[in-house]
Amino acid sequence: MTGALRIATLFQIPVRIHWSFILIFVYVFYTGNQQGWDLYNILWSLGFVLVLFTCVVLHEFGHALTARRYGVHTRDIILSPIGGVARLDHLPERPVQEFLVAIAGPLVNVAIALLISPYLLTLGASDRTQLFQILLNPDGNYFPTGLSQMDYFLAGLIMLNLMLALFNLIPAFPMDGGRVLRALLSVRLKRDLATRIAAYTGQVLAVLFMIYGVWYAGNFFYLLIGGFVFFAAAGEYRMVRTEQYLRSYRVADIVRFPFRRLYTTDTLEDAIRLLGNDGQHSFLVLNQWQDVVGILPPRQIKAAHEARQYDQPVTAFMSPVPTRLYATDTLEEAYRALQSSTVHTLPVFDKNGRLCGMVDLPSLERHVQLSRKQK
Repeated sequence: MTGALRIATLFQIPVRIHWSFILIFVYVFYTGNQQGWDLYNILWSLGFVLVLFTCVVLHEFGHALTARRYGVHTRDIILSPIGGVARLDHLPERPVQEFLVAIAGPLVNVAIALLISPYLLTLGASDRTQLFQILLNPDGNYFPTGLSQMDYFLAGLIMLNLMLALFNLIPAFPMDGGRVLRALLSVRLKRDLATRIAAYTGQVLAVLFMIYGVWYAGNFFYLLIGGFVFFAAAGEYRMVRTEQYLRSYRVADIVRFPFRRLYTTDTLEDAIRLLGNDGQHSFLVLNQWQDVVGILPPRQIKAAHEARQYDQPVTAFMSPVPTRLYATDTLEEAYRALQSSTVHTLPVFDKNGRLCGMVDLPSLERHVQLSRKQK
């Protein structure tokens, strides 16, 4: 995601924060100023927000670390004002594994709430009742006595972690509950049908949520959330259909051959001259023994062109080959490899290890788009 800054790396997983996250701090300062808070209360509120979003990060690590147990790599975890997301390469397709990965996040929030809850036993019964009445209905006619800022802080964390767990278990994509529902349905149904049912369930709930927000609550924020869930559910179904399509074809079906190639003795000027109108914008770089030693991606050609380094050898700009594809690989395997590669271009070899072409991400995506239009 563009505009996301890495702030930490835990368990070999980068944690990034989106630039828009600063809007939360702006909102807290604005709200505090409007309601006449002093600096002490504003700082307490900011601290609460930071701790709450730490819980969100832990929620995402619940998904990521559970997925790792089943061989699923997590590219990163991104934090934004609307929550967090663990960007997994893919979800396990075995129903039990998908269920465990999906449920792990909400269970982390429940565990956090349970770890903090013994603190409530230090309060009197009336104080506990009073505390949660105020938290659940801040505008109610309550007059608390003897409750500290820390009481509100910890009780608020308990309540919001439980709310996060419950909200994420709503059976609608992209919430965890949508994936839990699909996993449970997949025990008896095909994944495609299970996804369709889960997606339709999510869309129905989204429409009901929007109706409630507009006609009953009078809050158009519900409309935005419902619209987001509605289209996210449709997107999840399209993604599964795409995965099935990619799984049914081989790299040999889309391999680019013949293709224009570069050699280690060529210069950037040679690369620019080879650029054509057939959609090939990246090149494999070969040595004198016809071995692939690097890849020259479009961004490197553009950077060298802007610097007018036409006489420089292509070896000065090429990237190493991250992995190789085989003609017998599925397009799903190719898609994952191309996405995880920074050059988005890979050489293709036959079963005997001979170079038989190349595949790039834009060509693969165009192939998928054309197939959708033909159906």
